[in-house]
Amino acid sequence: MGNVINTRRFSFRQRLKYHFIEKKMNTFLGYFFLTVFAAAVTSGIALIDYKIGIMVIALCFGIITFLVIMRWPYFGFYFTIAFASLTITVDRITMSSVTSGNAVEFFTYLGLLSILLKYDLKKNINVRFYANPITVCIYFLFAYYIVEFFNPEMFSRIGWVSFFRKQFSYFVFYYMCYCLLDSREKIIFFIRFMITLTSLLALYACKQQMFGYAGFELRWIGTGSGYSLLLQGGLLRKFSVFSDPATSGILFAAISLLCVIILFRSKNKKERYWLAAATMVNLMGYSFSGTRTATLMIIAGIVFYCLSAIFERRTMIFLIYSVLTFVILMVMPFQNVVTNRIRSTFEGTKDRSAAIRDYDRKEVQPYIQAHPLGGGIFTSGGEGTKYNRGHYLEYLQADSGYMKNVAEQGPVGFVFLLAFYFVIMRVGFRSFYRVNDPEIRTYYIGLLVMIFSLFVAQYSQMAITQYPVVLYFYATMIIFIKLADFDTKDQPENTKQI
Repeated sequence: MGNVINTRRFSFRQRLKYHFIEKKMNTFLGYFFLTVFAAAVTSGIALIDYKIGIMVIALCFGIITFLVIMRWPYFGFYFTIAFASLTITVDRITMSSVTSGNAVEFFTYLGLLSILLKYDLKKNINVRFYANPITVCIYFLFAYYIVEFFNPEMFSRIGWVSFFRKQFSYFVFYYMCYCLLDSREKIIFFIRFMITLTSLLALYACKQQMFGYAGFELRWIGTGSGYSLLLQGGLLRKFSVFSDPATSGILFAAISLLCVIILFRSKNKKERYWLAAATMVNLMGYSFSGTRTATLMIIAGIVFYCLSAIFERRTMIFLIYSVLTFVILMVMPFQNVVTNRIRSTFEGTKDRSAAIRDYDRKEVQPYIQAHPLGGGIFTSGGEGTKYNRGHYLEYLQADSGYMKNVAEQGPVGFVFLLAFYFVIMRVGFRSFYRVNDPEIRTYYIGLLVMIFSLFVAQYSQMAITQYPVVLYFYATMIIFIKLADFDTKDQPENTKQI
């Protein structure tokens, strides 16, 4: 009797596999299923609510994505990064009350599950992952976050839960990167993917500049204060697919620094062509954002590169080109609103919003000095209004990542954060000066400059906490740890190459 039941079950599974997988629903049963499904969805849209159609499409998309990610972890990895870049635009188009940014965490955990089910990927995790200095620093940060849970200054722990959940998802992505970026080719492919994806987003910012905003973007901007915030110095700032121009400008500036350094050091002509195009597109995207912080990032990144590679003769050539470009930009007689916005970075004047932020920072200093653990996580700015209404820090618009950290987590948390950043740079520099392979050395210094520029941007913006920058940030830490493993030890030292 049991064998008969098993045979029937096996036969039923075989039939489903035949109709849905082998024949891809190109059978009578497949046509019947699709007809009934289409009729049900159409009736629901017509008789109940048009949102049913959106829900069904989202459900089908989710099921397909789930199956594909479980089958191919690398697809899930890159899909998560690409989707994280578009969450704000998805929200603008759908006008949904549920932010699609939450789906990024879902895809991250789904990717983790896919990896854990595959032994050949899971075996990449070893003692080195848990014991390397960067991971140890992350342990200390998480331990401090747990201490912050008991901070008596917080009115609500819900904000802490939201913050901790997000930080844990970043660590899961960090874990995924360690498992998946397990060869030189895969690491280089990731860097090229990062450049390509960002260049496409920068190209969309160029489209906004040349052809205007799309209808759904204009609807989101609205009129009055929304429009006036974007219109500065005669330039209607462009934000590409992101939440604001600052986020897009910071990302494009960081990637343009990475591109220009690889371009300058690469000997591959084909690579140089596409890197030149990517550099131009990202620089244009940054300039159309009107983000002065991004301008400072580029200046700081160039200076940082020249100091880091000062032992190479070609560094002087790079510095000369950079200085000439800067001088031409500053003194050329033909200017427009874009170049004027860039030049305003060095005029030493502050707009009203910057002056207000400086005043707020000065006012909050006594509070920070009296609270070594800070006011509590998510007690300032928009998060403060949402989770800790009535808190002393509620109306503090820090903008600066450093200011937000020291206000909410106190001087103790700020020291932990700076130590974390120091360790990241030390690991990257240590490998940069020790590897022999010219290509690997180039990627190390390019990524070091990119990360350093983000640290500079943290002074005046929330530079590292936004998607997809935060994913690039954690992936770069893994590259710092693993890329040196693929160095060709028999190569001669290239410290004196031109």
